[in-house]
Amino acid sequence: MKKIGLKRLSIFAVTAFSMALTSCGGSSGGGETDFEFESRDLMNKYWYANPYLSSAYANDDAVIVYKFEGGNVLKRQQYSGRIDVPVGSWDLNDNVLEIRDKSISEDNLQKWFIQSKSTKEHLKLNSSAGSRDFYTEILGLDDVKADAYLVNELRLVNNEYVSAYRFDYSVSGNSISKVSALFDSETRNNLVERQDVYGDKIFTLSDEDMDDYISDFEGEQLVRFYLKLDGGEEVKLDENIYNNDIASLSSADRDYSRDGLSITVNWKAIGEEDIYYFIEILDANSATGVPLFRSNRQPADANEAKSLEISSGIAAEIDQLDELKIDEEYLVRITGIKYETGIDPINSGNKDVNIQAKTILTYKIIW
Repeated sequence: MKKIGLKRLSIFAVTAFSMALTSCGGSSGGGETDFEFESRDLMNKYWYANPYLSSAYANDDAVIVYKFEGGNVLKRQQYSGRIDVPVGSWDLNDNVLEIRDKSISEDNLQKWFIQSKSTKEHLKLNSSAGSRDFYTEILGLDDVKADAYLVNELRLVNNEYVSAYRFDYSVSGNSISKVSALFDSETRNNLVERQDVYGDKIFTLSDEDMDDYISDFEGEQLVRFYLKLDGGEEVKLDENIYNNDIASLSSADRDYSRDGLSITVNWKAIGEEDIYYFIEILDANSATGVPLFRSNRQPADANEAKSLEISSGIAAEIDQLDELKIDEEYLVRITGIKYETGIDPINSGNKDVNIQAKTILTYKIIW
């Protein structure tokens, strides 16, 4: 599960700001007289605030998402991975909303005065330190997802396999016009727009930036994504690179064999439990292109010898094997994935944006 607030968010960092967004429905809470905002107007919906200041890494101004549930349970969504995490409690009395968010600090207490222009879709809040606007929707952000994770890649260097680390990013959303990944205050990557295997818009590292390897993995790191939406809205999302290493696959324990119109790929799982594997076949000239084949996720015990026969009709996530040509060269890519805690690698709908680390081995075959 992703942490919320590796670098603690300063709730009162913005003294005053306003947002020009369109509300999505009717209002409640009355007019200037006898105004009273009720708990049922808050509960069981997501409330979004965009305290964006600038694209600078140093600013703690990522999108804030709260959900007020029964029993005064406060949940906060790690928005890019769409994970709801209980973080504290809330209370509402006489138009005063108290939020206790332990993901900020153990003794965090936010005391907000709900303004009379608030509605079921727009929460206007004031405090002695400033103001904040929460909405039930930020236009263009509804389908946005993002992830940042460690990659341990075994690659050929001067005809020898060498293991090296790099970081990888994935941001999707059909209303995004620009994305930058901010690794720290000095490192920024402008992500490239591509299409994923389903034809949807996705932003990833450029081919050149994917070759930016590092010698050592130094542990946990907060990554910030800057997004510009088609409507001009600018937002930031926070992600964490976890302090969890992953071993490299073994080049000595991989091979493949041909049998008519099928191939069998053999590999050895790394010495760690709860790693799930899939096999891809790609164009020999495009390791970053859309795969022609991707298997279903394969569970494995630590150090288990694995084998997968690939042929027409096999159950798979992607199957365009009919486009492969006999006796031509292709790439096989073996990927092992370490998912975040609580993620079902088979059934979770958001599994592809809740990854801790990947181990990858790519080599050539003749189909």
